[in-house]
Amino acid sequence: METVNKIEEIIRKGKWVKNDIGMSRLQCSKIVKDEKELLILIVSNVLDTPIATRVEKIMVVSNELILFYDGQYAERIEKDEFERYKNFLSEEEWNIILGKDAVSKLISNDMVNEEEGFYVEMHETIEKHIKNGYDKNSSDMISRKYNL
Repeated sequence: METVNKIEEIIRKGKWVKNDIGMSRLQCSKIVKDEKELLILIVSNVLDTPIATRVEKIMVVSNELILFYDGQYAERIEKDEFERYKNFLSEEEWNIILGKDAVSKLISNDMVNEEEGFYVEMHETIEKHIKNGYDKNSSDMISRKYNL
């Protein structure tokens, strides 16, 4: 699948993607599109609550997508906000992400797609990827498509 179409395919499938972020830390992320922007929903075995944050930049590195977000502006997802997220999450997902051991439960309930390739990082790591090389043309094309 072309990298420029990969995001739409990931959104369409509606699955979470698991990333090992080192030192026994796991996170599951779900990319969603509201009427204005791309959002990332994140649960982790080290976060107390799920978070939602806006995608700031997307880079293509070795045919993998890296979605960058600003960690300062992440919003906590609270129990009484289901109406806000109901277009992106089923009630079952909602109950899982707001409960204990969300990462393990997403995996055991077959809500995680291990095949899709995207990674979520805070925007402070962009410089590292620029120095190590990335596909500038594909990255710029995706950025234009999503007004990033």
